[in-house]
Amino acid sequence: MMADMTTYRTARRTCQGIALVAIIGLLSACGGSDDATPAAEPASETTPSEIGDAAESAEAEPDSEPEAAPPAAPSGGGSATLSLDNGESFEFSVICTLEPQIAAGSEILFTATSLSSDDPAIDITQFGDEGPVVDIASISVYDASFESLWEAESTFDAFGGPTELSLDGSTITGSGTFFPGGDIALVPVVGTVVANC
Repeated sequence: MMADMTTYRTARRTCQGIALVAIIGLLSACGGSDDATPAAEPASETTPSEIGDAAESAEAEPDSEPEAAPPAAPSGGGSATLSLDNGESFEFSVICTLEPQIAAGSEILFTATSLSSDDPAIDITQFGDEGPVVDIASISVYDASFESLWEAESTFDAFGGPTELSLDGSTITGSGTFFPGGDIALVPVVGTVVANC
């Protein structure tokens, strides 16, 4: 289970940087190999009319390969509320990604994550069925040093009640059994979460 949690946390932290990773990957692919030294070619003169003809020809020919779709862009300006049956309630500002994406090799169906200024902060993630982390619903509340305050996760279902997440339009709703500090040895509290993205 510790290996699953480590993989999950890696996927969660990678999710926010997936756009940057994709851009770096595209730049590397376009840059070619640094090992090969291009052969010197003889200089040739090109007239302005030849440059214009080449540009028109390039525009007229369709690309042979379709461009890869960029990762889903997160939407900002959302809010989330977590209400626990012990009377505690938390409010968060969140950014959401509501389209499936791959992060750290695992499919994430949708996610809502606190803005960096939130303390405490929340991460709501529904994993899909591809990769090392599969079919996990996770709701985590943590402080500024990333120490867990409350965690509900479908891998904890055997120790409490089920954790479930659903997406309806731009609203994520969920419920689960929240363990203090993510420690399944402690007494859990039932709670619900709503994120309006």
